Amino acid sequence: MPMKCTSVFERNLNAYVNKEPLIVNQGGTRSSKSYSIMQLLMLIAVKSKVPLIISVCSQSLPHLKLGVMRDFDKILLIYGIIPDEIKNKTDNYYKIGKCIIEFFGVDNLGKVHGPARDILFINEGNYIKGEIYTQLAIRTKRTVFVDFNPTKEFWYHEDIQGKVQHKLIKSTYLDNEFLTAEQIARIESKKANAEWWKVYGEGELGRLQDAILTNWRYGEFDKTLPHIYGLDFGSRDPDAMVKIAVDKKNMLVYLDEIIYQTGNSSDTLHELIISNTKPNELIVADSAAPRTITDFKIKGLNIVPALKKKVLEDIKVLNGYTLIVTERSYNLVRELNTWVWLDKKGEVPIDENNHLLDAMRYAFNRLTSRVVW
Repeated sequence: MPMKCTSVFERNLNAYVNKEPLIVNQGGTRSSKSYSIMQLLMLIAVKSKVPLIISVCSQSLPHLKLGVMRDFDKILLIYGIIPDEIKNKTDNYYKIGKCIIEFFGVDNLGKVHGPARDILFINEGNYIKGEIYTQLAIRTKRTVFVDFNPTKEFWYHEDIQGKVQHKLIKSTYLDNEFLTAEQIARIESKKANAEWWKVYGEGELGRLQDAILTNWRYGEFDKTLPHIYGLDFGSRDPDAMVKIAVDKKNMLVYLDEIIYQTGNSSDTLHELIISNTKPNELIVADSAAPRTITDFKIKGLNIVPALKKKVLEDIKVLNGYTLIVTERSYNLVRELNTWVWLDKKGEVPIDENNHLLDAMRYAFNRLTSRVVW
């Protein structure tokens, strides 16, 4: 079956054929930039008559597994290739013809300073440091691809733009000819938020305020502490569940993303929950869905509605803690990086990119006894 390719794919293909050394994709949400680059890398591997090493990297391996690696499996299936037949799950690479396509997170410094490659794709380059880009790029023999959402200036604007030869490809959701009318309507419903719309709607460099919660770092979940779960129900937004433990003495909050998925029926969500928790573990859920909570109780879950406090009060308390986030919590990290203030005074948080963060707040308040139950 032939692949469906957007104009973003065609522009990247043309830049690659023209031997551009650096191809930078700046785009808004759902513009197909990452997907299109993965389509191109697959075709390069399929058609190559010589062995190539193609590296795909981002801030962490879990980030890749939940993002472009999942996309890549879909692309392979469309092309008639069974992913499991060519994938090394231990070392996270695919063997396609004479070529290797490997995936790694740049938290592994050995990979950054390791062997050379022929082609490099840095996914969401705005989340890695400029020095890491430099170390990877100088070990790449041919083309470097980079993509990013233009939330604010980073090393590309400081060190590449206007200084280094490259091809800049800008794209928006309008360049993705395969979005449904419903997907387009969801995106365009956010036009009223000028800051968000400039970045994610128009794909232009924005000047978003700093993230609300910056007091986090990667780390292992402390299994010696008692834990519970926070759950935020979605409709068009994702169902989001996070595992949380609190070390009050050392002012630490441990977080592990459990569920982040759209389009679930009530039965599907229930199955996801029971497959990711143990019997009788406590779940503190969004009180805006009392019927679902009741249904889940009947089915045997230990679930209670959240008693909510004002968001600003929760933010103030949470900023007194350090948040320890597991490396597999890709969507949680994305929310931490993009949940920002709507106003310059820091009084109104944007009501976007906060589904797992809302779930966290529900459970955090229960664990810290900030509400009376």
